[in-house]
Amino acid sequence: MGLNNESGNSFNNKIRALLPYIAMAIIILAVQVGSLWLSATEYIPSQPPIGDSEDVRNSLYYIAVFLVFSFVIVYLVKNKHFNIIRVFIYVAIGFTLFYTLSAIFSKFVPTVTNSILAISFILATAFVILLYKFPEWYVIDFAGLLISIGACSVLGISLSYVPIIILMLALLIYDFISVYKTKHMVTLAHGMMNLKLPILFVIPKKLSYSFVKDDFSDDLKSEKTDAESEAKAESETQTESEVQAEFKTQAESKTQAESETSTASGMSDEKPESKKSDALFMGLGDAVIPTLLVVSANHFLPYTGLVAVPALSTMIGTFVGFAALMYFVSSGKPQAGLPCLNTGAILGFAAGVILSGTQLTWNFFVF
Repeated sequence: MGLNNESGNSFNNKIRALLPYIAMAIIILAVQVGSLWLSATEYIPSQPPIGDSEDVRNSLYYIAVFLVFSFVIVYLVKNKHFNIIRVFIYVAIGFTLFYTLSAIFSKFVPTVTNSILAISFILATAFVILLYKFPEWYVIDFAGLLISIGACSVLGISLSYVPIIILMLALLIYDFISVYKTKHMVTLAHGMMNLKLPILFVIPKKLSYSFVKDDFSDDLKSEKTDAESEAKAESETQTESEVQAEFKTQAESKTQAESETSTASGMSDEKPESKKSDALFMGLGDAVIPTLLVVSANHFLPYTGLVAVPALSTMIGTFVGFAALMYFVSSGKPQAGLPCLNTGAILGFAAGVILSGTQLTWNFFVF
């Protein structure tokens, strides 16, 4: 009986540990299903088009806008211009919520009248105030869900699959570089979390968790300290090796260098770990970018039934990439989401096109 109880407790603990990851997958699924549902409304396609849906220059435009936006926000975070960031983000969120709510209401009323627009504006404004006054995780998640669905619905029917795939590949590379190389995306993420801005999904690991009370400044300081310590240790190791090389033979120098490297590694392992948050975090972009291809495939490719096969396979591919991403996230270190998610979505799209025999148009450049 004792063994059975221990086994049962171990199984329950594993299930509880997996629940946040399952919740995150459900959020992505909700964004994809919600975007497919909302993009089918007559309201969104009736709005003025952004441009030629097949023009690859649209991809280049969005890439440029994204890069400029990221570097401006990083600059503002590093120079502590927090009020400017807040105003910009909340205005953008308010506009997106207004548009999304108007589109949702259009699913239930014959025409979008001025009264519907006024109600949407009031609700969007009230929601922004709530986000500012009480940015708890469930408020932020609900807002993020509406924002993501609205953005995917608009952009997904505005860009065909070829420009979107190019955009996804570019952002995949950028995300990898900004997280693992320059690390400025980590700085940006911590800055946004400290400001409690609703540009990410928050999945608590326990119900008592409070995003409002969580403090992320220690995490950022710890990461900076670790990076500086590693650089200093590497520099000191190189300097000592050079001095010893002048007085020892080549064999002795090699042995000493190996010993020093081993000692340095041991000291690194003894460093105190950074504070672990009681929640998982996912940027809105990780849910939005793969979903753009889902909506675009469903909008621009012919199909019968509820959803196009390439759109469905893109959804499946996204979750294959998500499973790989969660494996890396379980290590406890910040991970770039788009390399896994976008790769899975693109491969899923390709598989769906092949399986369904769908004919694609390859008009890469429209000038």
